[in-house]
Amino acid sequence: MRLRIIPSDSTPVYKQLYDEIAGQVLSGTISPGEALPPIRTVAKELGISIITVRNAWDALIEARLIEARAGSGCFVAELSSEDRERLRRSSLDPLLTAAAETAKNLGFSEEEAVALLREKFC
Repeated sequence: MRLRIIPSDSTPVYKQLYDEIAGQVLSGTISPGEALPPIRTVAKELGISIITVRNAWDALIEARLIEARAGSGCFVAELSSEDRERLRRSSLDPLLTAAAETAKNLGFSEEEAVALLREKFC
């Protein structure tokens, strides 16, 4: 599992870690049952606080994307296909809602906004 953070980003580091792992879990890049690296290892490799990594892991546990096993560490949770799809959509929904509102406020038509979104996929 490859993790990266962008220190200059205005998004808090724990949220960057959360988003990165959540994206990998929901896209299937990391498989159910796969072990996450230990918190101390991640903190050392990224040069960040153990508390920051712990906050990200706690948020992932709360979201039921990973599970903690006493004495063994944290592992990617088993998700049904319905749960995975629901979580994927709920993760993207606020971003798309904000983009749609901004597009409307700027006077873009639906077709123009969709075309711009398509460009971003390339």
